[in-house]
Amino acid sequence: MISAMPTLPDHWCIAIDGPAASGKTEIGGAIARSLGWRLFDTGILYRALTWHALQRSVDPSDESAVAGLLPDARLRLRDPDDPRIIEVGVEVGGADATPHLREDDVESAVSLVARQPEVRAYLIPVQHRAANRGRLVVVGRDIGTVVIPDAPIKLFLTASPEVRARRRAAQHAGEPRNSVKVYEDQRRRDAHDMQRTEAPLVPAADAVEIDTTLLTLEQSIARAGQIVEAALAATQQRLAI
Repeated sequence: MISAMPTLPDHWCIAIDGPAASGKTEIGGAIARSLGWRLFDTGILYRALTWHALQRSVDPSDESAVAGLLPDARLRLRDPDDPRIIEVGVEVGGADATPHLREDDVESAVSLVARQPEVRAYLIPVQHRAANRGRLVVVGRDIGTVVIPDAPIKLFLTASPEVRARRRAAQHAGEPRNSVKVYEDQRRRDAHDMQRTEAPLVPAADAVEIDTTLLTLEQSIARAGQIVEAALAATQQRLAI
């Protein structure tokens, strides 16, 4: 997909932000595979902490109780053993949380944990350290604005709420979900993410925005790939000077 592959510094990140079901993980994964890089979905950190809280019978909405778990959380990213898997995994409290990140109870509670200021503040340095692991495609909601504001390439993906709700309902691996309920849950999460004081969900000033509402996944990947390829080609040209 991406033919331009310049000589880059050892630590290089492509930041991809956007709301749920805008295509971040799928598009980011396609770009990472094309480049031979790793994909770091920062949402796994919030999901890992949510799973950690549930395992310890802590109410995910209890901010003080969740904050009490943070000192001993010992979050650690891990590269997959299978070279065909590009997405990094995560350990929390010494246990591998990766197989549990998409479980229903985690899915239902992660927004309660992710909205907490102490959790977000705790995870920023974790994400900073991860960005120094090598060449990464990093996806999330505040990567280009807060986590890696100096990322050389930034994309912001979006789509209409209705389309995103249908996508999220269809993605569920277990029982089919009611798209109306998914829409309402997503609408509340979007409103909170965009209106919060700390790291609101907004595109970085220098991000390239892609609306995927009317695009197929393949078209969205192609469009993002064109933008990344052009940016890498420009980088290659600068490094050659």
